[in-house]
Amino acid sequence: MKTVSVVMCTYNGEEYLREQLDSLVRQTYPIHELIIQDDGSTDNTLTIAREYEELHPEIPFRIYRNPQQLGYSRNFFSAYQKATGDLIASCDQDDVWEPRKLEVLVDKIEDCSFIFHNSTLFRGAEVLGKLHRKKLEEFPSPIHALLAPQSFGHQILFTKQALPLLQPFAAYNLSYDYFTYTVCSSFGAIRYLDDSLVRWRRHDQATTYSGSRGSESKLSGYIRAVSSLSKRSNRETTRNYFKLCTHIRFRDQTAEKAAFYMSKGDLWHIFKTCYLCLKHKRELVTDKKGAIQSLRAFFTPLFFIRDHGRYIYRN
Repeated sequence: MKTVSVVMCTYNGEEYLREQLDSLVRQTYPIHELIIQDDGSTDNTLTIAREYEELHPEIPFRIYRNPQQLGYSRNFFSAYQKATGDLIASCDQDDVWEPRKLEVLVDKIEDCSFIFHNSTLFRGAEVLGKLHRKKLEEFPSPIHALLAPQSFGHQILFTKQALPLLQPFAAYNLSYDYFTYTVCSSFGAIRYLDDSLVRWRRHDQATTYSGSRGSESKLSGYIRAVSSLSKRSNRETTRNYFKLCTHIRFRDQTAEKAAFYMSKGDLWHIFKTCYLCLKHKRELVTDKKGAIQSLRAFFTPLFFIRDHGRYIYRN
């Protein structure tokens, strides 16, 4: 039986932490260890964590408090390195896991390096629908994983083989979930399950996901993608992110080449990436054919700059 380390990072999470911990102790698959790494909470977060540690001796709790704040993503990168299980699952402090989440993921990961699933969004008593409204590709290609990352931290389970590959990047303020997704794609297969295995709590101030673009016309989405090229900060952030990606040892030469082109940051190399994506359109766009497939594939690097250029890497 494969062992699973659950890694939760906390910060002032007392309001919803009990509900999340209740869902963890109800898991049908045994938890090898529950790592809780707190980033300097000033409320009762750690008190609640220690209370559950006493109430549930069947689960080995490992509770840490950072001597200085790391920030959200760096906290996860740091906490991952403490995991000793065969598989590592990320956990937010305010969601609710379905009881069979770990059981299903462990069963389905098979020989893959990384697996993620769909989620149900909710705010209070209101159910907002599925996170991934359209079914994603079950086995995304390495270039798809690099240029169109789709996993969020609360969804993911990955193998311990990724830990030494992630460690050199732990000091960088990267989007930990997307970067872990990309690193795992460099040495193994990625798998997506359309099962909704987490109720993902949304807050009014949440910035990592918004469903508001669902009503945006396709044309305006393409226009915004082109317009993003004129935003220096977006292009600079994207360039710096892909500079780090060039240090990943991709087994797939297409992904390696795309990371190199995007790390240059100039228009010539961005459009070289667009052309590369066009050549590999069947790996990037599997739900369309013909001109639409070609157009979407060509625009994939521009969509990245548009959607991730603001936040995927912060200095």
